Amino acid sequence: MSGEDSEIESIHTDINKNNLQVDQIDINRSLSSLATTGISLDNILRKCGDFGRFQILHYIFMNWISMSFGIISFYYVFGAAEPDHRCRLPNNIWPDDTQYNPINHTHELYINNYIPKTKDGKTWEKCIVYKIENQTNTLINCPNGWIYDRSIFGHTFTEEANFVCQNKSHKSWLATALQFSGFSLLIIGSLADKYGRKKMTVIVTIVLFLTCLITQIIMQWIPMTVNTKFIILLLNQFASGLITANYSLVFILMLELTSSAHTSFAGNLSFISYTIGEVIITLFAYLTRHWQLLKWANLIFIALGIPYLYFMPESPLYMYAKRRYNELEHILRRIANQNGRQETDWYSYYQDFLQNQPKKSSRGNTVTSFQQSVNLLTNRKTIIKLLITSLIGFTTTLIYFQISYGLAALDISPYLGILLGAVVEAAGYITSSVLISTRLGRKGSFIIMMSLTILCILLIPIITKYNSIATIFIAQFGKYSISGTTAITWIFVPELFPTSIRSTANGFFLALCRFGAILTPILNASVSKEYTSYTFYASSILAFIVVLFSLLLPETKGKPMDDVPDYSRNKIDI
Repeated sequence: MSGEDSEIESIHTDINKNNLQVDQIDINRSLSSLATTGISLDNILRKCGDFGRFQILHYIFMNWISMSFGIISFYYVFGAAEPDHRCRLPNNIWPDDTQYNPINHTHELYINNYIPKTKDGKTWEKCIVYKIENQTNTLINCPNGWIYDRSIFGHTFTEEANFVCQNKSHKSWLATALQFSGFSLLIIGSLADKYGRKKMTVIVTIVLFLTCLITQIIMQWIPMTVNTKFIILLLNQFASGLITANYSLVFILMLELTSSAHTSFAGNLSFISYTIGEVIITLFAYLTRHWQLLKWANLIFIALGIPYLYFMPESPLYMYAKRRYNELEHILRRIANQNGRQETDWYSYYQDFLQNQPKKSSRGNTVTSFQQSVNLLTNRKTIIKLLITSLIGFTTTLIYFQISYGLAALDISPYLGILLGAVVEAAGYITSSVLISTRLGRKGSFIIMMSLTILCILLIPIITKYNSIATIFIAQFGKYSISGTTAITWIFVPELFPTSIRSTANGFFLALCRFGAILTPILNASVSKEYTSYTFYASSILAFIVVLFSLLLPETKGKPMDDVPDYSRNKIDI
């Protein structure tokens, strides 16, 4: 290349750089103009009605998915519950040993002779039996299988597959499969940012429903070995776990259908619906008393919500982020009409809003939507936020399920325990909704509720040794505080990221939450009771670390979710 050609290329490069700088200055001036005039999509939503008949109607139907999330999340508690069990008596001693409790005095004598009592003397050991040879007793594992008590849970898959004693850890795979599908949010979240919240919700719902329907038909009517049935049930659980993605998409959509003045209320309304789902699954479990029938009841509930998907609106913030202004105007008019607002109430402001939008560059240097997302996601500040929020999500989910499973194992009716937990959980969500609306904001509320949780999980293993009633009270208070903490984080995290990557970032956050949800049942099934206290102490330390990291995050209270960031490579103000 000649020196003249090199000089010409250098001049062209300078011109392109100057053009990009001019484009960025134009964009910044337009955004500054929007801030000065007070015209924003958040304000237009308020003029169209940010919490009127339109939002209330759709929130009612969207919360059907929230209830489905609660139903499926707690299936493991009942469908894979571990009922009381003992070793089956030898056939030559009592060939018809099919009842857990003694049917007569003779039966009771044989049980007491062959099966040792637990340390408290109240029940029989679950996994060992005496082998009587030459007038000596030797303890061995159950050679003839087990007898189960169906008086509480009915017929569980744990009984059908004999996932007890040395096989106990296998049942945790059912919970793991459910939670593992939550990692699909890493893909589904980014697709929702590209193709829309509604479209991905419809696709995920159809895949979930058809997969569960087919697998349940196979398990119900095709003869197979229990190992084959276990594999199919794992697939069913994995498909059921897609409800996590649906819940995330609908949760963000609910936040984006209203203004910043009502996002906290909309989010907590979804959480309240989740607790209603806990009540429904408890009712289903009590009525069906069979793991397979419970699966069918859950699937029918999901099916009842499918017709609404046709009428579900798309997010106006998503339309705005994609610059699809015709569709944005259509959804705004739909909101205004259903909320009883006149055209004069909002349309002139919308026209001014459009006139202040950054114009596409005529020089061909416009940054694409994909490049904007990449620039944001690879920005150092964004990565730090993702890592901190993911650690928060992992910790809160771990503690939430740790306390929930602990309450289910307490010496009270599991049905009563879940119902009481749902009420306490709802109280936590309501408290968080009130707190984040005060001067404490999102950060202050999170720190207070997480600090209360740390105190509870430190006290639970200490008080358990002395007073069961006090343990139940502290555990329920821990459920209250961690529920409030979880609600705050689920609202806080989407507000930290701009619309163009909100679903992607939230998907990353929830995918890391699944690690906590996966780890809990594994610990619950693998750690013996004498070492359970150490898991609570470890969780409290992790929670304290999370509180410290949360101090690095910005406050988002009152911040509109329709902000447009600077997409230049080296400067992203989010």
